[in-house]
Amino acid sequence: MAAFIYKLTQNNFLVGVTGSLMTTGWMWPQFLVSNLVEHRPRKLPFYILGMSCRVFCWVVICLGTFFISTQNYLLLATVFLVFYFLAASSMGVSTIPYMDIISKSIRPERRARFFSLRQLVGRAFEALIGVFFVTYMLFDPENGAPFWLEYARKFGFGPSWENSRLAFPYNYAVLFFCTTVSATAAFAVFANIREPIHPVKNERQPIWNQLKQGLHIFKTDIHYRRFIWFRISGHFSGIAAPFYAPYAIQKLSVPELTVGYFLAVGALAGIVSNVFWGYIGEKYGTRSILVITSGLFCLPSFVALSSIALPKDLQLSYYYLVFAVGGITTNGVMVGFMTYMLNISPELSRPTYIGFMNTVLVLVSFVPAIGGLLVPFIGYKGLFIISIVSSGIALLMACRLEEIIRSDQENNFG
Repeated sequence: MAAFIYKLTQNNFLVGVTGSLMTTGWMWPQFLVSNLVEHRPRKLPFYILGMSCRVFCWVVICLGTFFISTQNYLLLATVFLVFYFLAASSMGVSTIPYMDIISKSIRPERRARFFSLRQLVGRAFEALIGVFFVTYMLFDPENGAPFWLEYARKFGFGPSWENSRLAFPYNYAVLFFCTTVSATAAFAVFANIREPIHPVKNERQPIWNQLKQGLHIFKTDIHYRRFIWFRISGHFSGIAAPFYAPYAIQKLSVPELTVGYFLAVGALAGIVSNVFWGYIGEKYGTRSILVITSGLFCLPSFVALSSIALPKDLQLSYYYLVFAVGGITTNGVMVGFMTYMLNISPELSRPTYIGFMNTVLVLVSFVPAIGGLLVPFIGYKGLFIISIVSSGIALLMACRLEEIIRSDQENNFG
């Protein structure tokens, strides 16, 4: 997404905004949704509502990218950013019911394995798509073709096949269409599961009372409070994440098709790491996953910062480490975050626990956008340094976490 906005606008601030919109959109509605669903035995209808809206938004993004000319790039950027935010918000609506259904369906000791397998399968598809389809859609013949194209020629795919690729922005429109198809498939599968029915609160409480309850939980539940501080510091460590690809294109002069390889490397590293994260979670606990991943947070920025000092012919190979380590940490954080959040949340108050935390984190979700504003003043290097320092703080916060699994009957906040 960042590569698309950068190519369309050449604006670092909008690149940062793109990186923030997904997080912000995903987080902001969750507290409101938690208030709507906490007292309801069945949460699946709200998942269906959120995912239906998400698929619709991606359809609009596809059509807008196909039919709005790049000469009117401000309109195209506006349509993309608005509906990208709405798609993320729709995903936020579906997250609370999704997490609650998963927590009711899978025992606590199996949750780390479930989330690691979920990430493994998703990353496997992402790697295949990144290596072949994304690189094909984004390559420019003047800057070289994908490595696998030579092998394709041996099977009779000639120049006419190479020339059939679409120009910008139609190539991205096809990629957005693939996103729409995959989101629809995931929606269709999950919507057909049988949701377990567990005890819930008797009635919906006023949202103001639920907000006070969230504040009370934050004050009295030390595990919850420490976890929120860990996630806040983790957001600041990711301030440079949307700028790794633009930095490589601008400073290392890599061709745009390399973005597909970056995606594939991150996905492949994530595939391998998910086996490791599932084992660590079951053997040593979810806290260990969060400590290890936070210890790795600083490496992508360090690699990016030091890559320019290497000989030109080594820079790109070395730079792949940014996305390899990023893929490892992203998968580790997703497995660790989701599992730890479910484990420390009592069943009756689980929607409030999740919704309140993610609403608080909206305040730091615009960190990448702030990074985009800072780039003209401190440069990419300054951004990488901020990320490294924040990563150290995140590691300290992770070390303060404790391994805890609350039973379904435990609903106190102490």
